[in-house]
Amino acid sequence: MKNVWKLIIAMLIVIVVLLGMLYVIDTNRMKQNKAVLFSTWGKKYGKPTEKENKNGDDNSTEYSIEQAIQEGCFVITNDNKLYNKDKLDSFIKNTDINAKNRKEDKIKIVQYTKEGDPIITELSYQIKDETYLFKGEQVNKTTYVLKVDNTRDKLAAEDDRKIIIDEDIPGQFFGIGERKEGKTVHVELDLYAIIEYATKEAKQYKTIEVCSYSSDSERFENQSFYGTVIESKQGYIIVEPREGETIRKSADKISISLGKNNGVIYAIGTNVKVTYTGEIMETYPAQIVATNIELKFAENFEIKFYGKHPQTDNKIGKILEKSETKQYDYNIYSYDGTVNILIDGEEMSFRKALLENKITMNEVLQKANQDIPNAIIYKDGGSMEYHYKDYTIIKCHTEAGNRDVYIGGPKLNINDLSL
Repeated sequence: MKNVWKLIIAMLIVIVVLLGMLYVIDTNRMKQNKAVLFSTWGKKYGKPTEKENKNGDDNSTEYSIEQAIQEGCFVITNDNKLYNKDKLDSFIKNTDINAKNRKEDKIKIVQYTKEGDPIITELSYQIKDETYLFKGEQVNKTTYVLKVDNTRDKLAAEDDRKIIIDEDIPGQFFGIGERKEGKTVHVELDLYAIIEYATKEAKQYKTIEVCSYSSDSERFENQSFYGTVIESKQGYIIVEPREGETIRKSADKISISLGKNNGVIYAIGTNVKVTYTGEIMETYPAQIVATNIELKFAENFEIKFYGKHPQTDNKIGKILEKSETKQYDYNIYSYDGTVNILIDGEEMSFRKALLENKITMNEVLQKANQDIPNAIIYKDGGSMEYHYKDYTIIKCHTEAGNRDVYIGGPKLNINDLSL
């Protein structure tokens, strides 16, 4: 009997020692902000999330410098070139911890290794609904969310290729800034507060490096020019810049890649506004990386709406049907009046301007988006209503497939159309 009790006691001792070892291991991993192996042992622990890269995941695809630039990322190349640096500057300004009104914002950073592999970092600043008491007032909690994706880094060990997401970066404690050390500029989430931790096992907050670049890097700012398409292929267009455009000092023909997924067809003779990185490759035709291409037939224009007097029951009038042109896949109508347009001081019917390519409906809608950023958006699939002082533009986008445009008086709304 004594031997049995000795055996039981020995087994209990072994179990206690083993549990103690597991506890020590997991506690140390939590202190290092790593995933636990066995249990959190009832402790509060906000660890970063790790997602392994799997075959067939989109993260395994290539991500070219050209694509990153066109998508508006802040790009750091392996030959010390910076693109879209203004995006980072804007993010830092909008989320400045000392600003009176910090704004929600996000940025995508793509930094290329010496071998040309992209490390993709996404950083957002978010304002939560949850509040806390600060200087006698209830203020919203905020947080930075950092996502780092190195799944395309071919030189990294396979186990290290992963996506790490850290959602526990309190905005009331952290702010983003740049710090120069020698010839390296570090972009960091700095800790601006002294934190008292409840326990030694609690997550320890510290400065987080987001990315870095050389202070000697060549910075390319977005520039733009106007021109006319003189050659159009599926993968690229050649544009002749207008007389007086600065880019003509480099070449009178500019080749622009449209990208693999660009389905827009630019007809020869189309006038465009091209925004590009600022870098010009000295070939002939010269080559640039475009960040945006807009159809631009007119720089200054104004819609003129004239209501019917007297009013009639037949309120909807045809301006242009999609069967009359290959340029649009929707119809354009007037509602209870006629529509003209004033282009560079000359007034004409809107129909004539569209047919003679003096203006495009896309230009009118782009201007509406700029003029009225808080346009009414309907839950019918995304129809939009732009109200000006003298007229209204309605761009349908219903779940049933209606994409037509209506232009009417200032009080026109989508319910008047009986769609």
